[in-house]
Amino acid sequence: MKKGIINSTRSGMGKKKTTMKRFAQHPLGKMLIVAIGYYTLAQVAIRLTIMPEGIVTFWPPNAVVVTALVLSPSRHWGLILLTGIAAEFAADIGYFPLWQIAGFGLVNATEAFLTAFILRRWGLSGNEYGRLDVRLAIILGGVFLFVSTPVAALGGGALYILGDPSVDYWSFWRVWWFGDAIGLLVLTPFFLVWAGEPLPKRLKIRNREFELFVLLALVVGFGGVTFFAPQSYPAWLSSPSLLLPAIAWGAVRFGLHGSTAITVLIAFMAAAGTTRGYGPFITGGMPAATVLAVQEYILVSVILSLSLGATFRQLNWAMDQLEMERHLLEQRVEERTEELKEAWQAAEKNALTDGLTGLNNRRAFYQYGAKTFEQAKRYERLFTVIMMDIDHFKRINDTYGHAMGDTVLVSVAGSISRVVRSSDICGRLGGEEFAICLPETSLDEGVALAERLRKSIAELPFYTPDEKIVITASFGIAERVETDEAIDNTINRADDALYQAKQKGRNRVCA
Repeated sequence: MKKGIINSTRSGMGKKKTTMKRFAQHPLGKMLIVAIGYYTLAQVAIRLTIMPEGIVTFWPPNAVVVTALVLSPSRHWGLILLTGIAAEFAADIGYFPLWQIAGFGLVNATEAFLTAFILRRWGLSGNEYGRLDVRLAIILGGVFLFVSTPVAALGGGALYILGDPSVDYWSFWRVWWFGDAIGLLVLTPFFLVWAGEPLPKRLKIRNREFELFVLLALVVGFGGVTFFAPQSYPAWLSSPSLLLPAIAWGAVRFGLHGSTAITVLIAFMAAAGTTRGYGPFITGGMPAATVLAVQEYILVSVILSLSLGATFRQLNWAMDQLEMERHLLEQRVEERTEELKEAWQAAEKNALTDGLTGLNNRRAFYQYGAKTFEQAKRYERLFTVIMMDIDHFKRINDTYGHAMGDTVLVSVAGSISRVVRSSDICGRLGGEEFAICLPETSLDEGVALAERLRKSIAELPFYTPDEKIVITASFGIAERVETDEAIDNTINRADDALYQAKQKGRNRVCA
């Protein structure tokens, strides 16, 4: 009953995930996600990442639009960009004039489009986004820092100067540039990894939940003390560099999912503490210098996060590939070993088997027969040998051809196999001569078996286009006696009896 409930629950969860995934892939779903995400992050940025003087430490909303563009086909880009502009209006209304908000929206849309276009064209070579690796992380950093954001800052600075001519253009350009660049660097990899890639197994394993909780608790606890410490607190509490090992811990143990999440957490904590006048970056100097210090710290954190996370990810991929190749190599070795074993067994069987009749050949008959003879001799058990020869076999070959002769040999071997027991040892010694070892068999029992075999052979149907051919065989039988030192002694006496059977007219048994 419990199992049924669990399976039903899992099925329901699976259907819910599928529905959510389909919703996120639909254009309307993407527009709604972008609108909510952009507006929410804009409100968070206004409250946490902007200094009282209006200087932005970093601006995260654009990362939502960039991520949506990277993860979407180009036919959806227009809707996504329009949604971002609409969200800009909703976030900035009341803070700026409408014409300025519209200009900011267009500048941000241009920045997002330029970033996604370069990334899809050269970073992904026109393909859909797969996974963030070292190469893609370097391209992301290069585009964010040196291409899309400084270009967008030119337009953003011009719009701001039009509304307030007293502002220094190039100072504002630098603020816009670094604020947007760091916002994209912090949030875009986080969104790409968490929204565009499956959660790795290491984050689903229950025995790591405690480790993840400890890591997050240390980051939040130590970050809270570091970034929100008043200036009156001891200097040793203001050591933000001590949080950087947490990023390395997250990268090593939880990959890019862990390192990017910790970086986002540290970036928002550092910005929030600094904008409220707390933490190690407040030096009593100019606000611009304070913002530059916190931006440099966040930039170092992001670079460490992406470099370590992407490097360990590719290292894990390489190790997985090596493990897969090792497994394939072991499988091939096992298959090859099995093939060689089968080939060796086949070769051994061929070496001990008569190729025409399938019976033991001369070597195998003497090898197996000698072992059986030694056991019978050691334990004083009964042991009998039958020697047989097809009568006038040369005449059959000469008259009807070797093909008929081969047919006769195969048919006689089949009769032998049907009459003898599984414990008996049969062999073709050469030409038309056959031999049978009968363990636990007396002379009289051997004679009875030979008689059945003689009659079976005489009844075999052989036909040519003109006549029916009757085949007969002669038999000689000998039982082991105490004076027999080896199987050859018993075989020789059986061979003498076979000679007598031929002398007496063939098609008979002599013992």
